[in-house]
Amino acid sequence: MRCVACKKEAKVKFIYAFCESCFIRHYEKRVRKLINKFKLIQRGDKILVAVSGGKDSLSCAEILASLRSIYKFKLAVLHIDVGVSTCTDFRTEEVIRSFCKERDIDFYIIRFKDFLGVDESVDIKELFKKTRRPICSTCGMLKRYLLNKFAREAGFNKIATGHCADDITKFFFKNWFSQNFDWIAKFKPFTPSSHPKIISRIRPLFECLEMENLAYVKFKNITIAGYSQCSYFLKKDKWDRLLKFIDEKRPDFKLNIVRGLEYIKIEVDKDRPLRECEICGEPTDRQVCSVCTFKERLSLK
Repeated sequence: MRCVACKKEAKVKFIYAFCESCFIRHYEKRVRKLINKFKLIQRGDKILVAVSGGKDSLSCAEILASLRSIYKFKLAVLHIDVGVSTCTDFRTEEVIRSFCKERDIDFYIIRFKDFLGVDESVDIKELFKKTRRPICSTCGMLKRYLLNKFAREAGFNKIATGHCADDITKFFFKNWFSQNFDWIAKFKPFTPSSHPKIISRIRPLFECLEMENLAYVKFKNITIAGYSQCSYFLKKDKWDRLLKFIDEKRPDFKLNIVRGLEYIKIEVDKDRPLRECEICGEPTDRQVCSVCTFKERLSLK
């Protein structure tokens, strides 16, 4: 198998075969093309990258770090420690700290237990059971809340995440079947702010495959954290099996899906405008936001 670009021995093949150096150039060129196409970065931006320590978020942080001198923007990393041993541990924080130090990136960390005001010995998973939401939903709710709140209060105008084509495709089908069309409307490379207190989101890896991100960090010799992915998220469901089957028939399926989503327009329900939570002041479509409702439940005996 030969590299399609230089004809040397290829190291990877997803849709096309590439050697190591040609793959890195191809990958970075595609990401930069997406950034330019959707104007994800402007001169003077202050961008906060959400980094879990896994291949996707570290790929996102790596490529954005390499573009600072070109686009002239400020970059920082935020890691949210969920406090679940099967998802993250002390090594995750150290991996991300080292990554940031080597690239002169400001590093910040927020811990669920600190935010919730609970003792270090408390099992976060048990706390999550106090809500009617699934564990993953509760975790995601808190992450979104903390990420947006921290970014705004620290003066960042954009949040970057490592969501890639695999994530977007799976989220699209799950939300389409559940008729959550308001979520699908947000599946874009750029999601602008819908409220003065909500920070705009950018997804530079929107057109990158998960396995491409893995190859990128490997070829760039980037250390990833061993327990950086949610143990619940890693559980395979019918969507994973279905998408894997389609991948075997059409390796470009996910890329075609996300490229279509870049332009599709979906009308969402405007009957519930955002307001500010009566307790914390964060944006919500209710009198009291989901996070404050959750925190109130924690105080119940």
